[in-house]
Amino acid sequence: MLRANGLDPDVRAYVLATPGADRLIERSVGRAAALLALPGHLRADIHVLCGGGRHRSVVVAEELASLLRAFGYGVETEHRHIDRPILG
Repeated sequence: MLRANGLDPDVRAYVLATPGADRLIERSVGRAAALLALPGHLRADIHVLCGGGRHRSVVVAEELASLLRAFGYGVETEHRHIDRPILG
């Protein structure tokens, strides 16, 4: 799994099985939706970080994007560090 990234189904399952991951994602979606519901707020930039930028942050960002799309929001994702070398 180390050589894979957060787009890999096994990595996704592993990260989402982490205690509290579902709560973090649900709360983040709720906060983003609340922000976007305010008058004049047409855009929100959401940055998800983790130690290496290849596994946890990718999974969480993809989950947030999927849920926000399900609520009808237009979403773009960019994984800035997904191709960085693996930290030793």
